[in-house]
Amino acid sequence: TEFAESNGIMMRMTEQYDPYENAIAERINRTLKYEYGLRNCIKNTDIAPQITKQAVSIYNNLRTHFSLDLRKPAEVHLNPNIKYKSYHRNNVNLTELLI
Repeated sequence: TEFAESNGIMMRMTEQYDPYENAIAERINRTLKYEYGLRNCIKNTDIAPQITKQAVSIYNNLRTHFSLDLRKPAEVHLNPNIKYKSYHRNNVNLTELLI
């Protein structure tokens, strides 16, 4: 947490460790691991941060995403007028549903 605070990173954590509570982050982690080879054992821990930083940069600046209509995340982030799909769940009160 000290590293995050000193670098202006706001931390958000789920209440319990459950991949379904943080599915979007888990999906991005999986993409980074399998598409960019981060799941492979990196023997030199000095280069691990550099490799991870490069993979995240590619993911955000070069890789197009279907959910963003084949745009890049950085492009969508910088233009608030671009519409995109959101996978956030709507809060539904299940006791009100009639089956």
